[in-house]
Amino acid sequence: MKLERLISWSGQKNIFPFYHTVSPEPLPHISHLYRVLKPAEFEEDLDKLLLFFEPLSLGDYLENRGGGRTKPNMVLTFDDGLKECYDFIAPLLKKKGVPATFFLNNKFIDNRGLFYRYKASLLIHQLRNDCRSKEKVAAFLKISEEQVETSVRMIGWDQRALLEALAVEAELDFAGYLRSRPVYMNSNEVEDILEWGFDIGAHSSDHVDFTSLDASEMNQQVKASVEDLQKRFGVHTAYFSFPFTSDGVPGEVIDSLLEEGTASALLGTAGLKRTGKWSYIQRIPMEKYEMPALETLKAEYLSYLLKMPLGRNRLRQ
Repeated sequence: MKLERLISWSGQKNIFPFYHTVSPEPLPHISHLYRVLKPAEFEEDLDKLLLFFEPLSLGDYLENRGGGRTKPNMVLTFDDGLKECYDFIAPLLKKKGVPATFFLNNKFIDNRGLFYRYKASLLIHQLRNDCRSKEKVAAFLKISEEQVETSVRMIGWDQRALLEALAVEAELDFAGYLRSRPVYMNSNEVEDILEWGFDIGAHSSDHVDFTSLDASEMNQQVKASVEDLQKRFGVHTAYFSFPFTSDGVPGEVIDSLLEEGTASALLGTAGLKRTGKWSYIQRIPMEKYEMPALETLKAEYLSYLLKMPLGRNRLRQ
C-alpha cells in the first residue's frame, strides 16, 4: 500500500513523529526499555520522511495550522532532553534544515537526577552481567532469580524508591553513572540548541506519571515545568509534552491549560489520532516498532483508517 494513498484517504496531512535518542553505542540506561537507533538509521528515517513531508516547527504549525504547503507536514519532536540530542540529532537536523522541539525534564538538566525507568534499565543491565548482583536482588525481594528482571520492569512511579534499595544490593551507583556517562544535556548545551534555532518545551519536573496526580497537581506540574524553562533559558514558548501518555488526563484539565494560557501546545503519544483541538496534539512513537519510519507510518495510517467507521480514530478524554 502506497503511503500517498493512505494519507489521501485519511485526510490526515499533519504528522507528529517523536523519538528519544540515537546512539552509535549501546546505552545501558535505555537499551532494556526500547529500541535505540544508530545515527545512520535515524538519518535514513529522516531522509525517507522528507520525501513525503514538509518539515515545520511546532510554532509554524500552531500559527498556520499546517496550511499553505504543497506537501503534507511533519513536526518533529524529541522527549527527555538526552545527551545524544546535542551530540548527534541536532547537528544532523541543522545540516538538513529540519526544525524540531526538544522536551526537557527540569530536574534532570545538568544530570542532577535520573528518570526512574532509566534506573530500572541500568539495574537490569547490571543483573544480566553480574550473577552475584542478581542473586542478592532476588534474595532481597524474596523471589527466584528467574523472576527478578520481570519484577524490576514492573516497578512503577509509586514504587520508584525501591530501585534505590535494589541498587544498593547490586552495588550499582546511579550518581556515579551520571558522572561518568552523562545521560542528559547540560544547560550550556540547551542554550546552544536554542542558538541553533531549535525550540525547547517542558516534559514535567522529573517524568512524573500523571495518572498518579489529581487535577490540581496536573495543572501545577505543567505550570511549574513551563515557567522554569522560560525563566532559566529566556524562552517565550509554552510547549508541554506529557510524560508517558496523556491518557488519564481529564478533558477539563486539557481545556483549562490551553484556555488559560498555561501551555500553548500540549502533546501526547497516542499515535495518529484526532483530538478536535489544533493545540492538543497526539504524536507517533517512532521507536515503538522494529520497523523503518515509513513502515511505521503506514501501520499508523492503516490503523487510523480501520478505526474511522467506528469513530475510534478520535481521542476522547
